[in-house]
Amino acid sequence: GYFQVPLDKLDRPKTAFSTRDGHFQFKVLPQGLTNGPPTFQRIVNQILGPNRWKHVLAYIDDIIIYSQNFKEHLKHIEEVCSLLHEANFKLNVDKCEIARTEILFLGHLIKAGTIKPDPDNIRGLTDTREPTSPEEAFRFVKAAEYYRKFIPKFSTIAAPLHKYSPATVQQQKNNKKLKFELSAEARTAFHQLKKILTTDLILDLPDDTLTFKLQTDASVDGIGAVLLQITSNGDRPLAYMSKKLTQAQIKWPTIEQECYAIVQAIEKWDKYLRGHEFILETDHEPLIHFTNKEQLNKRCERWRLKLAEYRFKVKHIQ
Repeated sequence: GYFQVPLDKLDRPKTAFSTRDGHFQFKVLPQGLTNGPPTFQRIVNQILGPNRWKHVLAYIDDIIIYSQNFKEHLKHIEEVCSLLHEANFKLNVDKCEIARTEILFLGHLIKAGTIKPDPDNIRGLTDTREPTSPEEAFRFVKAAEYYRKFIPKFSTIAAPLHKYSPATVQQQKNNKKLKFELSAEARTAFHQLKKILTTDLILDLPDDTLTFKLQTDASVDGIGAVLLQITSNGDRPLAYMSKKLTQAQIKWPTIEQECYAIVQAIEKWDKYLRGHEFILETDHEPLIHFTNKEQLNKRCERWRLKLAEYRFKVKHIQ
């Protein structure tokens, strides 16, 4: 895709390089430039124009077209192909998949209103050997983190492995000099994540015609939340969220931690909840009157005012 974007003549010298056969410069957008991905993304967004988000999405050079039925899909395909043709973009037919009821997109398998991780990616994670260096431990947890929305309490489970995250280049060098030994907690976290990844991780896709439900919780380990949708078959999960508390936040009163979980969850899923009336479920009884009663705690009162633009009913669950 990059090579279909011509470079301005004034910018071509900036891509110059030398070989034993002479000096060369790119006439088209090369791969490897820092500004390459955002530039290409902007171009694709401009090409798709108002159709973006209606029936087509694009991430760099991966474009997905979605429709309610086959007749509508043919129309959408023609529209997108016409836009790309007008912009002198060519498609690689061998990489195109047309009229599919299920498809792999950005590491996810999308099928019949559901989304799940790419089985090949999961297999790669579950086949990973036990880390023998800080880098391996960190690479594993970062790879698993890509699918954290499928895993309840991911932050709490993965916390022992995050301790191997190198903060600086110097720390990376120091780690290489030290004898590595995986801690018992990190080993447990590693195998627990692998075990969870072998389960059937599946989430529903959001449906604006159904009611959203948000469940939040807080503990000394961190905060967690799940976004659900009420269907005729019961509550269906759309995504999970979790976050570790800082040392300062651990010292907060319980009501502040519970409020913080609510604020973080609503902000994260703002694109789904804004403009919709939804149900908020919490196991912290003092928060039942969160929306219609002034809070004694100043921090919680600021959060209450911040969330005043959202429409939700608070329910207590055991």
